[in-house]
Amino acid sequence: MTRSPDTQHRQQISLFIRELIGFTILFFVLGAVVYFLFDRSISQNIDSGIVAQKERILSNQNQPRFQSKDTPEVPGNYNPANPSAEAPFRTNFIVFNSKGKIMNTQMLGERIYDLFEDMKLNTASLNKIQGMIMYTSNGSQQATSHYFRTLLIKVPKSNPNPMYSGRYVLILENIDSDLMAIKNFRESLTITLIIFWILAIAIAYMLSRSSMKPILRSWKQQRDFSANAAHELKTPLTVIQNQMEYLLTKPKDKIMDQAGPISTTLDEVEHLKTLTNRLLILARSDANIVQIQKQDIQLKTYFEKILTPYKDIAASQSKTLSFNINVNGYGKLDSDLIRQLVIIILDNAIKYTPAGGSIEVTANRVRDKLNLEFKDTGEGIPDADKKLIFERFYRADRSRNSGTGGNGLGLAIAKWIVKQHKGTINVKDNKPKGTIFDISLPLG
Repeated sequence: MTRSPDTQHRQQISLFIRELIGFTILFFVLGAVVYFLFDRSISQNIDSGIVAQKERILSNQNQPRFQSKDTPEVPGNYNPANPSAEAPFRTNFIVFNSKGKIMNTQMLGERIYDLFEDMKLNTASLNKIQGMIMYTSNGSQQATSHYFRTLLIKVPKSNPNPMYSGRYVLILENIDSDLMAIKNFRESLTITLIIFWILAIAIAYMLSRSSMKPILRSWKQQRDFSANAAHELKTPLTVIQNQMEYLLTKPKDKIMDQAGPISTTLDEVEHLKTLTNRLLILARSDANIVQIQKQDIQLKTYFEKILTPYKDIAASQSKTLSFNINVNGYGKLDSDLIRQLVIIILDNAIKYTPAGGSIEVTANRVRDKLNLEFKDTGEGIPDADKKLIFERFYRADRSRNSGTGGNGLGLAIAKWIVKQHKGTINVKDNKPKGTIFDISLPLG
């Protein structure tokens, strides 16, 4: 199944949008969590300070005492310039009597008293921490708002401080600077998230392009695989069809009279069988259906058994095959796959070596690795083709003829077998003429 450029473009846009949405949700959640934790921390610090002041008042710890105008200032007594030495900065106390009259005007000072003089006692908010907004005006039409956190408490008559004893105390803490800090933090966080979101757009775009590369490569491989497979299958089928149609025109001939067309048909059937098997192997490898099954193999006997029959095949084509198996002992390999690997490389070497040429196979063991070398004296492989010969259906120009019968799948399967064994396969020139395939396989 192929994909048009428009389909590919829509797929990339879809990936980009999904990744961008993911980044957006991530940044939004991260910003919300950070802002919530910061705001909660500030609020808890403010409320805990107010509660601490409540405890100080009720326990009469480090609280100012009432002082009349005629009483001289005594260390430890009330100091109008410092009404609460232990209170947090920006904290004020308003003392009400039972009738709601403010009793500590001296402690507040004229400026602060002007701000709070209209405040009424609301016993319904007793022991509840609440927010409060107050407005001041400096002669301008626009009033200035001030924000407070407040707590109203009732001090028992048993409290030894006459200023608080039996009265209501409203603890007020100005939170303008805290709100400003939260606002500045919110703005900074928003700007930061916007910057990161813009970066996320670029990252999402690059990720979508990166994510599409293997998909596009897979689509191209699928398209090429289907087209090449159809072409390779079509050739032998056409030959078989032509030969069968020709034989139908000779219904009275004996088999011996048509041995040539029959032989050609059988050759193409064999070619078709090989091609189908190789296509099936590659399809299974793509689906990870084929799993290697390693077993202990007596190496020298195993390779000699594979290579010996090919001596006669090479000799029948006026070529020489020699092998030197310098491996002893056992090694763990998938016997079926390694046999197929050797046959593919050896078949190529014989196929592309001209009459009078030679093929040499060497096997050596270096510690826990098996090194296989296949040398031939054929035409060699151009450097530009060396990087491509392991791709499916790729064939160098010299092999695109009816004499070789190649389909460009053998070396792709060979590379896959080597990869499954976690080995390496390389190709290089055999000086002065020919090709060398080097294969290294771990034996563990």
